[in-house]
Amino acid sequence: MLLVVLGGYMVWRGFGGTRRTAPAADGQSQFSAMAIMGGVARRSNSQTFQGADLTAVMGGCEIDLRHASIAPGTEAVIEVFAIWGGIEIKVPEDWTVVPRVFPLMGGVDDRSRAPLTSPDKPHQEKRLVVRGIVIMGGVGIKNPNPRAEPAHD
Repeated sequence: MLLVVLGGYMVWRGFGGTRRTAPAADGQSQFSAMAIMGGVARRSNSQTFQGADLTAVMGGCEIDLRHASIAPGTEAVIEVFAIWGGIEIKVPEDWTVVPRVFPLMGGVDDRSRAPLTSPDKPHQEKRLVVRGIVIMGGVGIKNPNPRAEPAHD
């Protein structure tokens, strides 16, 4: 059953199931990462981050967006798919995270803190939508202090 689901998902993505656009000039506004029985660590410092496409099959993806930014009043979308794997996303403290992930015998752990909002600037919200499917795996979202943790090179 799981192999049928995995195969169907890959066919769906192959026929344009996800939206892809040309990368921005800095090459980091959008990116894809795939980990199959291994690991991927990516970092983006783009000030116009738009989204990512992350896949982990018996492996893991570690994405660091703590130095990136989303244009105020817009949203970025990260598409996730994990089967027997995990995805960890680190986000800045001024982002509002909206998890829309369907876990099947897996889990989604959103430890991000909601940013302080100002009533005089209601449309300045920076939203990150995380959506996708997790099968016997996990997705973790957090916004640690960038000065407290050492950066991985």
